[in-house]
Amino acid sequence: MTTSSKENVKVEKLSASHRTIYTDIVIDATPEQVWSVLTDTASYKNWATFLVDIKGEIKDGEKITAIFQTNPKKEKLNTIAHTISVEDGKEFYWAEKGPGGIRDNHHFRVEPTGDGKTRFVQSDEIMKGVTWLMGGNLSKMYAEGYQAFNRKLKAEVEQRFNP
Repeated sequence: MTTSSKENVKVEKLSASHRTIYTDIVIDATPEQVWSVLTDTASYKNWATFLVDIKGEIKDGEKITAIFQTNPKKEKLNTIAHTISVEDGKEFYWAEKGPGGIRDNHHFRVEPTGDGKTRFVQSDEIMKGVTWLMGGNLSKMYAEGYQAFNRKLKAEVEQRFNP
């Protein structure tokens, strides 16, 4: 499913207990500018949705706590501790077992488009654990949440660097 020429989303069921989620959006800013906002986690509270905070540093091998508001109509927050891998200026991700035994491979990547803009990719792979039971609902909720985060990131970056 494509939502516009500058924003894409794809959810695939690879098996009963294995799903992938891919989202991307083109941002009118350089990869360095997008990376600077993406890793400025202290400012998430001012603009982000779905992934509303990250406690800890975006540095390779660091322990962080990701704080999600999976349902914007409710105040409940979900917190999950992760060890992240970082390729500075390009990508950070975690690949660990979370609640319900679900293995999560969540990636945040910035890519130059060649025209001075940046493609921001947020993707995930959920598998094992209770994915066979909850995978459909989780992947739909995640895809919607990632798209909301991506749109807010785009707006924040463009507001900061292209006022």
